[in-house]
Amino acid sequence: MKRYKGLTLRFMIGVLVLVSALLTAIVGGYSAFSSTRNSLALNHLENNYQYAKKISSETNMLLTGMQEKINFIASIVQDHTFTQEEVNWLQQANKDYFNSIFFVDSNRVIQHISPADTGLKAGTQLTSEVSIEAVKLKKPYISNPYLATSERLILLISSPVFDKEGVYKGFVGGTIYLEEDNVLSTMLNEHFYGDGSYVYVVDSHGHIIFHPNKKRVNELVSENTIIQKVVAGNKGYEQAENSLGEKYFTGYSYEARSGWGIVSQTPVSVLKEPLNKLIVSMIMQGLPFLLFILLIAFGVSFIISKPLHQLAKFSEDAIADNKTAPLDRPIIRSRVYEVRQLAHHIHNHFEQLNSENRIDGLTGIANRKTFEQVMQGWIESQLPFCLILLDIDHFKKVNDTFGHVKGDEVLVFTASIMQNFSRVEDVCFRFGGEEFGILVKTGNIETAANLAERLRSEIETSKSPTGEAITISLGIAVYPEDAGQSTEVIEKADFALYQSKAYGRNKTTIYAD
Repeated sequence: MKRYKGLTLRFMIGVLVLVSALLTAIVGGYSAFSSTRNSLALNHLENNYQYAKKISSETNMLLTGMQEKINFIASIVQDHTFTQEEVNWLQQANKDYFNSIFFVDSNRVIQHISPADTGLKAGTQLTSEVSIEAVKLKKPYISNPYLATSERLILLISSPVFDKEGVYKGFVGGTIYLEEDNVLSTMLNEHFYGDGSYVYVVDSHGHIIFHPNKKRVNELVSENTIIQKVVAGNKGYEQAENSLGEKYFTGYSYEARSGWGIVSQTPVSVLKEPLNKLIVSMIMQGLPFLLFILLIAFGVSFIISKPLHQLAKFSEDAIADNKTAPLDRPIIRSRVYEVRQLAHHIHNHFEQLNSENRIDGLTGIANRKTFEQVMQGWIESQLPFCLILLDIDHFKKVNDTFGHVKGDEVLVFTASIMQNFSRVEDVCFRFGGEEFGILVKTGNIETAANLAERLRSEIETSKSPTGEAITISLGIAVYPEDAGQSTEVIEKADFALYQSKAYGRNKTTIYAD
């Protein structure tokens, strides 16, 4: 059965590049899409809020003007008794503002009314709550919408009439038919747009006063959270659902004179078309660039993966042929630093495939074989050096007293201090058992002696893993002054070491004839 070798690096890099490029494009596209969507949404929200504030201001000016007209008529009635013909003339002069104008006495009995087709006539007593309220207040008054006897939804603007002695005589009223064309609807319809944006107005109780869809006039929408906020006197903007469950970008403002709430809104669906155009535009503009990036990326991945593929094939064939140092090495030509280094180290690995481990498994420093190879190499290069051999004093006692596990920890502890005190170019090694050594590269006897003494002092004053201090004895030999061969250098350093032990331990001895 043929062994499954898995996916090639070339294939994996290609897939990685493709996925990375696509994810980058998707994330970048989504980020641009999201940013544009949020920007458009905020723009619609702010625009609707500004519209609501503007219309609130315009509504205030309109109501103020209408109230002033009624107040002016009331001031004339105080000094003049109008005929029906004069009342008809007043109504015609103000027909752009009021659907009807009428005078009533203090008992709410109509004295004059124009036009004649209102459904009311002179001598009729008004019984609506707003007429009662107007008489009761005896001051300029803008009513909430109410249903008149003519079945019309009406807004009343009134002004009291007093005689020269200040006695209340009744009031002058102007009405707006909210379900028909009027000055308010004319003004608000200017803000109706083909994208579905529109404005509507509610009274202080949450009834719709104006809406582009006249069927919704007088509808109670007080459960709408936006309406609750605006009739409470707040202003602002937010994305919300209207009373019919449709999502809108909504701006709202409060008109203090009448207590009305002005709401301007745009359906969220208005973003669909520009966002779709944005997506198409990003795809059309980004696709050629994406393809170019992919082409470059695949070329680079091929350049990287080709030498790696050669190395993988080389190592596979070498192992299959049971070779440790193949002679038919592939020629790896790559400008990539990592690839060149990998090729170099793979070659070295095969050359040393059957060699022994060069590091001592317990302490992590060089083992004896490494020590001998390094020292021999320095001798062959005629490189002067010093050899420090050291031995842990009474190590057998450590093992017997604390056990071999603690003994191993003492060995690791000693090796660690050796590495901390030696130079980068020096080589620390474990010679065997509790014996260690340091090859001091290009160092003179003063350098080696100073290093040995500092090491000895540090170990003596440090608390070992046993909880107690330990001591070491050291011997130093110098190449080439003391010996010309590696074995001789070791023998003389070892001799100096045993001189330290013979004279009481915890000493450093420099070899001398």
